[in-house]
Amino acid sequence: MPRLDIQGPGKREFCYELRQAEISIGRDIKNDLVLDDLRVSRQHAIIRQTPDGMTIRDLASGNGTLVNGQVLSPHFDLRLDDGDAVSMGNCTLMVHIDAPETPSAEFRQMLQRTPADLLQTSIPEIESSQEVSPSLLRLQLEKQELLLRLFYVLGEKLGSIFSLDEIYAQVFEIVMQATPASRSFIFRKNEQGEFEQVSARMREQGEVGRPLPISKTIFEKVARERVSVLLTDAQTSNEAVASKSIILHAIRSVMASPIVGPRGMLGIIYADYYDVSETFSAQDLDILNAVAVQTGIAINTVINHERLQRQAQARARFERFLPRQVVDEILRSPEKIKLGGVRQKVTALFADVRDFTTLSENSSPEVIVNLLNRYFTLVSEIIFRHGGTLDKYIGDGLLALFGAPYVGELDAIQAVRAGLEMQRAMVEFNRQLASDQLPPISIGIGINTGQAIVGYMGSEARLDYTAIGDTINTAARLEGIARPGQIVISENTVQALDEGIQVRQLGDERLKGKHVNLRIYEVVWE
Repeated sequence: MPRLDIQGPGKREFCYELRQAEISIGRDIKNDLVLDDLRVSRQHAIIRQTPDGMTIRDLASGNGTLVNGQVLSPHFDLRLDDGDAVSMGNCTLMVHIDAPETPSAEFRQMLQRTPADLLQTSIPEIESSQEVSPSLLRLQLEKQELLLRLFYVLGEKLGSIFSLDEIYAQVFEIVMQATPASRSFIFRKNEQGEFEQVSARMREQGEVGRPLPISKTIFEKVARERVSVLLTDAQTSNEAVASKSIILHAIRSVMASPIVGPRGMLGIIYADYYDVSETFSAQDLDILNAVAVQTGIAINTVINHERLQRQAQARARFERFLPRQVVDEILRSPEKIKLGGVRQKVTALFADVRDFTTLSENSSPEVIVNLLNRYFTLVSEIIFRHGGTLDKYIGDGLLALFGAPYVGELDAIQAVRAGLEMQRAMVEFNRQLASDQLPPISIGIGINTGQAIVGYMGSEARLDYTAIGDTINTAARLEGIARPGQIVISENTVQALDEGIQVRQLGDERLKGKHVNLRIYEVVWE
């Protein structure tokens, strides 16, 4: 099968199989072979296949036709041989007389562009041996002006929209106004990498809910190669390009453009046209390409906006019980946090206000709430300052974890230092309460170190980050036996401390729920 291997402006390459006895070549979209180059005339040349061989005729083109570097006289039939190089403007056509059939033959009636083509808004460099007429230059300037104006309008309309549905509505409005499209579709790429129709519009009927037939071959080409594609006449194309549903619905012309974001394909804009007398033009494809470029920017803005909102919500949620530096690390590397439970070494700190029942009976609820809010604010900041995670408030008590979510060598030391600072802070805190004519409070603290199951636990409706296990229960028991102002710790915690922390042995204690005695200590701080 004879074919032409074509290299166009910007080194874009494609091939065209010569299946007809005669093909017209030119810049106009109505030609059999469309060359998108200003230096190529609208009707530039004709190639014929006869029993005597293949010939080419220049149709008095503005910049002429060269065969193997020699200028071809207008209206003169020149025989072409295998390997001949035909030059038209900035396009080179290599002739292959007996070439094997290529898979790309089904796209011989398609015009293709990449999104980057739109960025070439300056006048192309003109070779000294060529001339471009003022009318062609004016046409190019008008085209560039149209595209720049469209970019401005799109940027203005889409730049401040943070709703995907509003973006789709604006896209359809512009496509329907700027092109003769009968239908327009937007497809989005889901997390599984599949394209889903998210919105559609028909010129007569408005929005459409159900999926409508499209050319899957064109769609797949756009998705695979990230090029914009224009099919001039779907009714005369082979079945590989135009499916039976396309022909059945009398769709005449089709174009599609990729929606590309910084991280890859976001979707595809697809449009088709019913009119039997005309088809989409190359300018319509450029308009669709411009719309797709701005749509990609707008969708990416929405994605980033939603991501920042999720991060802000996550930060607000995490900062209620995690120190800021831990929150920063979680948001930076969320994969390090395992959903569900994971066994790890932690140090648990329980603290509880002593004689709170008596305090509540002798004070109004407003006084108690005010006092507790001030107390929890004070001790929470101390816990965070020492790298602890605030697990929960339990009435007038709290549970803090050191070594969750991240295990460190100094977790036990940090927990004890936090307990020391909490007890010392209560001295000044009670002076403030006295000046506000509020009753003083005292706290007991229990600390234990060991293995626990740590992670997000609960139900699908509600998840809490917490720790469970005997280590946690033992810390609660130690807090239960601590006197006001006392910090009671386990032997496991003592073994992890350094010499800078003084402890005093309290003996062996049979804690509630335990079958063996536990050696306990108190931290000396006064």
